[in-house]
Amino acid sequence: MHLARATYRVQLHKGFNFAQLKQIIPYLDQLGISTIYAAPFFKATPGSMHGYDVLDPLQINPEIGTLEEFRAISKELKQRGMQWLQDIVPNHMAFSPQNPWLADVMEKGPHSYYYRFFDINWLYPEDEYFGKVMVPTLGSSLGEVIKNQELKLVLEDNGLYLTYYEHQFPASMESYQLLFNSAAQVFDKQSPDDEARKNFIILQKKLDSFISALPDAEKVVEGWDTLKAEILDATQRHTAILNAVKQTADELSGDAHKLFRLLDQQYYRLCHWKTTEKKINFRRFFTVNDLICLNMQDEKVFDTYHQFIKQLLDEELIHGLRVDHVDGLLDPTTYLNRLRNLAGKDTLILVEKILEGDEHMPEYWPIQGSSGYDYLALSNQLLTHKEGGEQLRKQYQRLTHQKEYHQLVYDNKHFILAKRMAGELDNLIRLMQDLDIIPSEDTVDDIDKLKEALGHFLVAFPVYRVYGNTLPLQDVELQIIKETFEEAEQKVPQLAPYFQRLREIFNGVDDKDPATNKNKLYFLMRAQQFTGPLAAKGVEDTSFYQYYPLISHNEVGDSPEHLGYDAQDFHERIKRRSLHTMNTTSTHDTKRGEDARMRINVLSEIPQIWEQKVKEWQTLNAGFIDKSNAKQSPDLNDEYFFYQTLLGTYPFHTSPKDEDYEQRVKDYLLKAIREAKVNTNWADPNTEYEEAFSNFASQVLNSEAFLHSFKPFAEEIAQSAAIYSLSQIILKLSVPGIPDIYQGTEFWDLSMVDPDNRRPVDYPLREKMIRRLQEAWQKDATQTATQLLDNLLQPDIKLFGMHQTLQLRKAYEQLFADGDYQAVKVDKESDKHLLAFLRTSGDQQLMVIVPLNVHQLRTKHETLCGERCWQEAKLHLTEHAKGEWQHILINQTIHINQQTKVADVLAQFPVALLIKK
Repeated sequence: MHLARATYRVQLHKGFNFAQLKQIIPYLDQLGISTIYAAPFFKATPGSMHGYDVLDPLQINPEIGTLEEFRAISKELKQRGMQWLQDIVPNHMAFSPQNPWLADVMEKGPHSYYYRFFDINWLYPEDEYFGKVMVPTLGSSLGEVIKNQELKLVLEDNGLYLTYYEHQFPASMESYQLLFNSAAQVFDKQSPDDEARKNFIILQKKLDSFISALPDAEKVVEGWDTLKAEILDATQRHTAILNAVKQTADELSGDAHKLFRLLDQQYYRLCHWKTTEKKINFRRFFTVNDLICLNMQDEKVFDTYHQFIKQLLDEELIHGLRVDHVDGLLDPTTYLNRLRNLAGKDTLILVEKILEGDEHMPEYWPIQGSSGYDYLALSNQLLTHKEGGEQLRKQYQRLTHQKEYHQLVYDNKHFILAKRMAGELDNLIRLMQDLDIIPSEDTVDDIDKLKEALGHFLVAFPVYRVYGNTLPLQDVELQIIKETFEEAEQKVPQLAPYFQRLREIFNGVDDKDPATNKNKLYFLMRAQQFTGPLAAKGVEDTSFYQYYPLISHNEVGDSPEHLGYDAQDFHERIKRRSLHTMNTTSTHDTKRGEDARMRINVLSEIPQIWEQKVKEWQTLNAGFIDKSNAKQSPDLNDEYFFYQTLLGTYPFHTSPKDEDYEQRVKDYLLKAIREAKVNTNWADPNTEYEEAFSNFASQVLNSEAFLHSFKPFAEEIAQSAAIYSLSQIILKLSVPGIPDIYQGTEFWDLSMVDPDNRRPVDYPLREKMIRRLQEAWQKDATQTATQLLDNLLQPDIKLFGMHQTLQLRKAYEQLFADGDYQAVKVDKESDKHLLAFLRTSGDQQLMVIVPLNVHQLRTKHETLCGERCWQEAKLHLTEHAKGEWQHILINQTIHINQQTKVADVLAQFPVALLIKK
């Protein structure tokens, strides 16, 4: 199997394409990367910066490059012994007329090859949408749009379209007949030449014949494409035909009655973009109207979608796959089995999966692991002081009087369901009726109560979903469902009879007749496609922007409900991880950069001092708060969030002006408070609150009094965080798993949420710094280590630790790939400040030692080195560990005994990376 040694995530787009990627391959090789891990590079919406809005999965995005360019890149990677891991998006595509499959459906309706490719309810029980897919694009109601003459029918060189500003929607086949029949009178008045008249009449008859035969037609696609080509050719050859058609289209666009008649002939219905908050007849990605989901459970859809992916695998241009949002699929298990069969046994397959608490991925999935959010949480919790975290939570509650977190999450998930996904809930209730798993004689009141109970059941789900695709479900899945009902019934006990009815449907056992069991299972699987979006939108995109005891844990895969693990927690959890799953600390989806989190984590060591600083800043900045409106801006909660944001992101290693820091912060704050949905939101922005908060941020960042207080404190925090960051990177690269480096994070990653974390990366500067550090280390490793510790605000120390560890991984590939993990015991009085472990494979041994809770240590011992810091603390090792070890970071040999003083190992550097000689 092609197993990655270390991946490097790149976001490919028009601003960073194949040509630019090719230029940095030597640098990545020099750094020690084995595998380029690429964002989706398939044809996407023009200007896409992420690639998840796929238009065509059967070709490379021309904004990124060509297949030949990719082959050239692959050739160079092969020469360097490097590989390619490709992110794919099987759950959804761009909901855009530029999507050729969707455009074909819009034009041909049920006669399109792709008619069943998209997750659309064509039998939606409202006349307005029956047989049509909703297109939520309009800025107002359809009636208003037509009244204002914003919708027009136009003939382009490649077909007939309904246009709304920059949007163009393919007109249906029937529209051509209506247009030509309406154009006949105009055509006659123009006295065209005989050839034009003859062609017009022929086309009109062909259209009438073709459309009248549609209900019985089997091979419409080829016939329509030919006829359409004839129509377009005739309009180009005969000016009279072109003028008549265009004049008729203009007249039709200006006549509301005729335009409504034309709209009735479409296989889609244009509607206001907010309509989907209450009703919807297609499945979308979360609550994003611009992304439409696929029926990937259909084997024809699977085979068609993966054609190009299969070609790339067969040509050995890609060597691994990362599956985006596997939870969105109706049947993830069947999908992954099909993908394994397609990709072969030697292809690395990872899935994007958010694991909650102690949740584990199904062992029966034919994959190597996840994309690493569980590791992010594990590492982040380790590098947080447990007792201090709890104090921060109490302080936060005293200051803001925010709800208890669990209740906040429940309420926010319920808000998302009621206010943003009400249509999805209605669809599920309707599906229960269509599947005959609830009695048809139920009253309207019964149905409403059952819908309310189902809503609470979905909201109470403690994980993204369960995966059973056969009855009976596994015990762990049945237990999750049982706990979900208990939680929901505790919240709304008055719905107990309706929860009981739902229990009979969700009992997960084979207890009915075959048809009913089949329908029960299908409904359970279908409902699971919406528990994930509820969790993502209610937690990650709402609660994480409301609840702020320590915002470093408001992170994908992590949770602010728990703050801090000790070393033993870490050891136990890391042992349970697959050797070939991914270890990540920053991604394109993380809420803030990995080093910003480390700065904020330091606060868990100094909760009382932090509380004092916040109160001091509140006093200093009180005059900047806008109290002229009904609600002050910012409120206490948002102000608290703002100070943590500054602490995590302030660029001490460069100029705030060069970083455009003030504007970036204001852009981030706007996104954050809209996501919070408390004082403003995306749908109905409170511009007064937003502008007042923006002004507050500007005034604070330009206040000499505030900066005089803030900068010394934040600088001290940043220096301690540098050691946290060094520990973080060494751990990620050393523990079991495939380490992933997000683009640019070789330097301090102090970024805020996207798009801030997708800014251009200065690769020449990084390459230059690696060479300089390596030359200095080879000349005098000890002096190099000392200089790094003397300049903790600079990113050199992180790059140094990353590069040295990656080089070690390259030299001892097997040890890191499958080496056993064993915790190293340290003295009880030191276990809060040290984590140590061994990796062993045959005769090869690696030992890693990192400090924990370093700010407390640095207060007394600035360098965290030697006896002054570690005194008589000892490592307790086995006989097998005795001998000579090479300390890679300082390039020195150290003798290790069964009981070795920590001060001897950490005499000159606060982190140890040792390989047995």
